[in-house]
Amino acid sequence: MLRQSFTYQLASIADDAVGAAARLFENRFGFDVHELRVLRLIDDQPGVTFTSLAKQTRFERSATSRILSRLIKGGLVRREIDEDDARQFRLFVTPAGKALRERADPLSLEMEALILSNLTPEERNEFRRILDKLSTWLYAEFVPELERRYPDAVGSARKSRS
Repeated sequence: MLRQSFTYQLASIADDAVGAAARLFENRFGFDVHELRVLRLIDDQPGVTFTSLAKQTRFERSATSRILSRLIKGGLVRREIDEDDARQFRLFVTPAGKALRERADPLSLEMEALILSNLTPEERNEFRRILDKLSTWLYAEFVPELERRYPDAVGSARKSRS
């Protein structure tokens, strides 16, 4: 029997962690972890465009749009027409959005610590190091290597990253 793939395990771990945390964040703050992720991305990049934000969230564009609409209606994010291109708008976090983030970020750190609590400090450091190394490889070198080894992946691999 084929052993469970590590990509499936990673996805399952993320789903389990996010699913439980989403309920907690929704109960405490009225917004789930996905919405807070979008809020953080906007706060970290004042003036980000929707196109850039949608790529960074790794959600479907329609899901990112729904989340953004909820944040705008909630008074946490505002949008401004781009001065150079009226077809685009820029996104900014409002003071209420910043206040929410300040309340939610400590809980995010607590959740992350809880998830990793069964690892020793050395294991946590090694896990972070390996994740950083894997992320760097996937971002910079994986797609070209995939396309080199599997020419029929050309296009589909690029499309999934854009």
